[in-house]
Order: sequence, then structure tokens, then C-alpha cells
Amino acid sequence: MKLSIFKKVALWLLIIIGTVEAAMMIALYSYTYNNAVNKATSDIKEAARFAANQLTFFNPETFAVESNEESIIISQLDSGCNQYDIDKIYLLLPDLRNNTVMYLERGINAKEEAKPNTHSIDDLTGNYVEGGMTAEMKKAFLGDDSGVTAHIQNEKEDMLVCYMPVINYADSKHMPKIGALISAEISISGVMEDINAQFRDFAIIMFIVTITVGISAAVILYFMVTKPLKFISSKMKGFVSDRNAAFKKLPVKGSDELALMSASFNTMVEEIDRYIDDETELNRQKSELNIAQSIQIGLLEPQAFKNDDVTVKASLKTAKIVGGDLYDYHVLPNGNVFVAVADVSGKGITAALFMSRALTLLNQYAELGYSPAKMLFEYNNNLAGHNPNLMFITTFAAVYNPKTKELIYSNAGHNYPYILSDKLITLNEKSGLIAGVFANSQYPEYKIQMKAGDKLFLFTDGVTEAQNKEGEFFGEEMLEKVLLSHIDYDGIDLMNAVTEKINAFAQGAEQADDITMLVLQINYNKAKKLRLEAKTDNLEKITQLISELDVSDDVRYQLNIISEEVFVNICSYAYPEKDGEIDFTLVPKDDKIVIIFEDSGIPFNPGKNRINIDEYKTHPTVGGLGRHIVFSSVDDYSYERKQNKNVLTLIINT
Repeated sequence: MKLSIFKKVALWLLIIIGTVEAAMMIALYSYTYNNAVNKATSDIKEAARFAANQLTFFNPETFAVESNEESIIISQLDSGCNQYDIDKIYLLLPDLRNNTVMYLERGINAKEEAKPNTHSIDDLTGNYVEGGMTAEMKKAFLGDDSGVTAHIQNEKEDMLVCYMPVINYADSKHMPKIGALISAEISISGVMEDINAQFRDFAIIMFIVTITVGISAAVILYFMVTKPLKFISSKMKGFVSDRNAAFKKLPVKGSDELALMSASFNTMVEEIDRYIDDETELNRQKSELNIAQSIQIGLLEPQAFKNDDVTVKASLKTAKIVGGDLYDYHVLPNGNVFVAVADVSGKGITAALFMSRALTLLNQYAELGYSPAKMLFEYNNNLAGHNPNLMFITTFAAVYNPKTKELIYSNAGHNYPYILSDKLITLNEKSGLIAGVFANSQYPEYKIQMKAGDKLFLFTDGVTEAQNKEGEFFGEEMLEKVLLSHIDYDGIDLMNAVTEKINAFAQGAEQADDITMLVLQINYNKAKKLRLEAKTDNLEKITQLISELDVSDDVRYQLNIISEEVFVNICSYAYPEKDGEIDFTLVPKDDKIVIIFEDSGIPFNPGKNRINIDEYKTHPTVGGLGRHIVFSSVDDYSYERKQNKNVLTLIINT
């Protein structure tokens, strides 16, 4: 069962008040009981002393029952009982030798039937009884007049007893002598009856007070705490459940905790409303930025491209949702390849819009076949003429001609790119001005010869200006070390190596600028294949294929000699009884040419049993001279019989 806070507090108040009251009652009862016992002890001592003083004339030796002296003694005992409000007073006549004692009892509450249990005597039919002496009696009888007390308990009585010696001077020598004892008694039960009666009245009063205090506390708690809390709670619930309803501020009265809570809640509501408004606006802006990012990414070319001539790999990692970096590449109608990387000043949606315009212009001028210098000239004028925010953009543009392997490029204030060839080459010729600010700026144009396997590495300043937590820059020197140590890597592996090095350098520092990289790699020439009938007339087709290679005249001449000798030999001897075919494959590589001949003619290893040219003069063999010319001209060769075919591979270093 769930309890409200009001019920919980009220219950705890009741428990606390009840516990405190019970503790107080117990403590007070104990205190009262001890005081009552102490008072009763004091009373019986005073009564016993009073009676003992009154009986200093008493001489046990001359005492006679039913004498005038007995009447006087009884009168004195009654007077002690009445004066000190005790139950009983006895005159005790001890006999130490016989360990007996005789009692003369008087008192306002005397009960004869209690004597047998109290003093262990068999019968009590008159005022005088005999019984054994206790240790306390003996102590008093021997002269202790301080008031020897004892607590006597049995089945019927619970008594406090005080023994006082009676000292008289009745002998002939007038010497003090103890001949009797006074015993004063008071009932503990009687004392407790008075205490209990008082405590019953006190308990009733305390119960009434407790109920009154509890009800008063509950009423005060309800109206001063619970009701205001319920009101605040309902307002909170309404604020959460109905956001469309206008919130009315909670009243703030006074300066207590509830007033502070109301004021805090009012402040919280204002902050939440402000936060929701800000978050709504932020979400709207994020949505717009996400749309802008989608548009921006959609404008960029894919991050990977490959054809027979080049392989392009690119990456763009923005510092914000939308950045100002761009990369672009195209295979132009004439077969040339256009590449560009640019960096717009600033970040965010404005930079992205400026970037998209710049990208459109680059594509347009590249498709028109403009040279890089003219491209940047027109591009700069167009941007500068429509640039109210005075934004600028650094740009590197280049066109690669696969036929001549020539790269033509121009730079508008961008980071100097690198070419990774046999060594690291920095394209650090004089640059033109940044684009988009000053119209009619001229941009110088440069050329560089490339070869198969070379890579053009373009990047934005987000690479070199990447910072670590100490504010240090990655820098060009470190970039060049990475490029040199990975100079043989392909495009994607090269960019990954640079990215890993930047991340290790940054040590978790937040990326401050966009990071863009593009690698244009010159492919090795694609293998060229011919399938020809084994007829010598088809030799001219092999000669034509060799003429298309980008090699020196000496190498081309050597290739023609080797190819002619092998092709004619196969046509002459491989198929003696039938017509056949020859597969000719030419594989240009960076520093070598690989020629492969395949035929399904009779098995023949031309490299086996090669003759010495001096022996040929005296013992000429079929094809012997041609084979000598071939194997003397190549740098390496191999032969294998594979799938019922002769496969001869010849390698020539270029």
C-alpha cells in the first residue's frame, strides 16, 4: 500500500511523539518510584527513631503484660504510626541466646494474618508472638542506631522494615542498655497503589495531550506543507502533460522553503521553455545543415575512380556538419583528366554555398577545355563579381594528358601539392592570388612530365594545420616525412597513412579545420592482346601494336626483332599438319616490357639446347640463329607447357 507524504509524516510524528511520551513515562515512573521508596525508607526510619526515643524508660526485665506500662507503650506505638503515616510499628523483645523475638504490634494498617509469613511463626492469636531473629535485627540489637533497613518479600506482602535499638537507663547503675528493638514497616504495595493511581491520571492527561498535539501537528502539516506541495505537484504535472497550455507562475509568498521551491520551479519552467525554444531552433538549423551537407556531398564526385589511364582516390572530413573544402575530378571529352582541390574561407552553410558555386564553375570551365591558368582566371572573375561577403577560396587545378603523360597545373594561393615518383617533388612554383577577391588576376601555368606509377598528392591546409592539445601544428615537414616513408603506397593506403599520423599527432584534440586529400595515380599501361592465325602475313599486326607503346626507338626496334623471330618460328614449325593460332600479349610495365607467346602446337622449349654462335657456323640448325638472337636480346625468359599449350615469356628492361 502506497502512503502519501502527508500520511507518512503524520505516522512518523505519531511514532516519535508516542516513543518520546513512553520514554518520558518510563523515566518519570522510575523517578517517582525511587523517590517514593526513598521517602518510605525515610519515614520508617523517623518513625522507628521516634518510637525508640519515646521508650527510653522501657526495661524488658520489669515489663509485664497487661500492665499499665503496656498501655503506655501501645499508645507510643500508635502515635508513631499516625505521625509518620506508616503501616505498623512493633516493639521487639529479642533473646540472642535462644535466637527468639517477641512482637508487640500496633499500627493503623496492622494485619495480624501477615505475621506468620513475615516472621515465620506458626500462630498469632494475641499481641505477643515469638519468632527467629534476622541478621538486620541482630545488627540493630548490637547497637547500630542508624536505622537498619530490610526489604521483606513473600507471597502475600512486600514490605520495607527499619530496626532501631531502644536504649534505656533503667538499671541501678544508670548505664545505657539495649533491651528491645523498634520495628517500623510500610507496605510497598500500598506505596505503588498511590503511584499507580497518580500515573493513571497522568497517563490519561498525556494521552489527551498527545492526541491534541498530533491532530494539531497534522492540521498544520496539511495546510502549511501537504496542501502547498499538492498544488505545486499539480502545476508540475500540468506543465509536463499539457505543453500547449500557458503556464501560470506559482505564487511566491514569504521566504520559507516552499516559497523557495515555488520560485525555483518558476525559474526552471522559464529555463525549460527557453531550452526547448533553443533546442527547436537548433534542431531546425541542424536539419538545414544536414540538407546542405547532403547537397554538398551530392555535388562532389565519388571518392574513388579508375580507368585505363589513372586512378583517383579522395577523402573529405569536415570539422563541422558542413564545410568549405572541395575536391573535383573529371575525364574530359578529349580524354584528358581534370583534378582540383579548393578551400573556402570560413565554415558552415555560407561556406558550403560558396563552395558549391565554385565547384560548378570549375566543372563548367574544365568541360569547355580551358587550360588551368585560363580556368582560374575566369573562375576568379566570376566569384569576385558576386561576392558581397568578401569570401575567398584557394584553389589548385590541373589537367593530365594520358597520351603525353604531361601534367599542366596552376595555383590560386593553395597549399603546394606533391608528386610521389622516384623521389618526392614539391610543386612550389610561384602561385597566383587567392580567388574570389581581386578580379582580373593572372595565374601562371606550369608543366611536369609524369610516368606510370607516379602519384599527384593534393590536400587542404586542414592537414598541415592540424593541432594537438599543446597547440602545435602538424606542419609540412611532418607531412613530407610521411609521404617519403610511404612513397610506394597506392592512393587509398597513402591517404590512410597520412590520416593515422595526424590522429596520432592530435592525441584526441578536436579537429579545427576540414581535412581534404586527393591522389591522382598514373596507371601502368594495360596489357594488349592479339589472337592471330599462325601465318606470317599477320606479323604486321604485331608491329602495329608495338608502335603504339610509349618507349624509345631502340626498345621498339628490339621488340620488333624479337617478336618477328619468335612469331615466324611458331608459324613455320608449330603446326606441321594443320592450321593453328597464336596468342600474342604485350604487357608494358614501369621499367620493363613483357611479351608472351602462346600456341597449341607440338611441344617445344626454344630455350633448351641453345647453340653457341660459333658452333652454328659449322653445324647450322633449324631456327638456331633466330633463337640465339632472341635469347641474347632479352633480359629474362621462361617456358612452360600449360594446358596443352606452349607458353613463352620474354622480358626486356626499358
